[in-house]
Amino acid sequence: MRKICTFLALMCVALCIYAAEKQTVRTALPSKASAVLLPVDRTIGQTCSCTETEAHQALFDMLKEPYSFEWTESHIAEDVRTALVRLFGDWLSNHLESPDILMSVANDNSDGSCGISVRIADSCMAFVLKDNMIISMREL
Repeated sequence: MRKICTFLALMCVALCIYAAEKQTVRTALPSKASAVLLPVDRTIGQTCSCTETEAHQALFDMLKEPYSFEWTESHIAEDVRTALVRLFGDWLSNHLESPDILMSVANDNSDGSCGISVRIADSCMAFVLKDNMIISMREL
């Protein structure tokens, strides 16, 4: 019994010495924080900076411009332009040039395109971009 008590006492001392050398959670975690954490939106998911990638920057620049015929010609791929303008022309005319744009992280697709979801005011839209042109849109 005496050997067990001595062994347990030595283990406690060894654990105390080991723990004293390690940083506590309170001091270790803040020192490891190097990136800004942005919130998760309930509809578009994890948000990120509008300059996160080249695609984010391109979409952000598109959405800051006024909606016009020239806008559709320069930002929507020709083969889907007519369909997207018919389906989402009202949304585009009501939401472009908004001062508040929230973007999700990009989802890279196997065909080289990427999907980015956007919240403008109370409306959410999913965009698919390829070569900095909109090739698809979907309301969320």
